[in-house]
Amino acid sequence: MSPALVILVLVLAVIGSTFALIVRGVSGGKKAEAETLRLRQTRHSEGPVVGLTIRPLAAVDRPAWARHWASYCDFYATEVPASTTDTTWSRMLDPASSVKGFGAFDGSGNLVGFAHVVLHPHTWSPKTLCYLEDLFVAQPFRGRDIGHALISFLWKKAEDEGWGRLYWHTEATNAAARRLYDRFRPADGYVRYTLTINPGPSDEGMGL
Repeated sequence: MSPALVILVLVLAVIGSTFALIVRGVSGGKKAEAETLRLRQTRHSEGPVVGLTIRPLAAVDRPAWARHWASYCDFYATEVPASTTDTTWSRMLDPASSVKGFGAFDGSGNLVGFAHVVLHPHTWSPKTLCYLEDLFVAQPFRGRDIGHALISFLWKKAEDEGWGRLYWHTEATNAAARRLYDRFRPADGYVRYTLTINPGPSDEGMGL
């Protein structure tokens, strides 16, 4: 077999292997998407969570919140130092802090989701703005409008408190989250730029 023919056979083998991997990846992606859709439809068929209530997080909620917070950080593949978690929790329980935490609870009083917000002034009006930094719903309860209920709660609170705006951001590729957010209003088209100062292990990937 001539060297040219050997090279041709090797090239064809590489192309064939690459094509097989692409087909396998597409097939796996379609299966995963179908499974996600099936689970979402199953949860939707269960309907909204009976007796769902939303209130500020309290000291008694720390153990349940900590478990959900760990799951939230795992989703973003981020390790948040324990000291940072303690600081975040302390801030949310401090009435004077601009960081607030709200929990969604099912009819049995179990914490099934949370929203963390940061209140801040801005330069274009005297009103306070509310930045929704973290939104989380426990896996077994997703697709049952808990995320929608948390945002609706914050929207109503913004109206009651006279805040000027409730806003948040998410990754452009986060299709599941964007389906929820588009139910309120389409994305406004702004592009975010971030300059991280002395980045630590928890400074990348977080947010909404």
